[in-house]
Amino acid sequence: MIHPVPDGDVLIHCGDFCSHGRWNEVADFAGWFGAFPHPHKLLIPGNHDRPAEEDPETCRALFAERGIHLLLGETVAIGGFRFFGSPVTPTFYDWHFMRERGAEIRTEWEKIEDRTDVVITHGPPYGHGDLTLASRGSARRHAGCLDLLDRLRVVRPQLHLCGHIHEGYGVTLSDDIRGTTFVNASTCNDSYLPANAPWCGVLTR
Repeated sequence: MIHPVPDGDVLIHCGDFCSHGRWNEVADFAGWFGAFPHPHKLLIPGNHDRPAEEDPETCRALFAERGIHLLLGETVAIGGFRFFGSPVTPTFYDWHFMRERGAEIRTEWEKIEDRTDVVITHGPPYGHGDLTLASRGSARRHAGCLDLLDRLRVVRPQLHLCGHIHEGYGVTLSDDIRGTTFVNASTCNDSYLPANAPWCGVLTR
């Protein structure tokens, strides 16, 4: 590994544990992720993770055997803090866990409870870790979800964690949603190389 994984109470992965959406990739990742010593391990799928969409309960059981909690649009409480996780992203081509922007995807974000401390989504909210690179003559653009940002304005979690947009790696803050730290924790850079360091944070009461 290029960067060591920090010690902590909760280890979180924001999706895309598969490259080609194969079951052997799921099993390999479960063995690797489950071997970390962190007492709690949370995981959401990403748009590459076809097995988790096609057979979520088999995936859930496989991860549970390794002490990993797979979150599919649901909340778990750990140490008095509430963590919500969802793999859903706005529709882009024909990948997995896609929802149309607007009413369809808002239904997913309405699952985020008002007292949630940490929101984990595969894709970023609009304006936070979502700026894509220019390509084929097109300008850079914000690819994040505005409907997710609207829900976060209400919930105001301590942390929002995501991945998906590799070139958006890093931390952002906003005067619009004070008290929330936004983290794009993509492991891979825009060349799909695992060059980015894990992010470590602390929750407060």
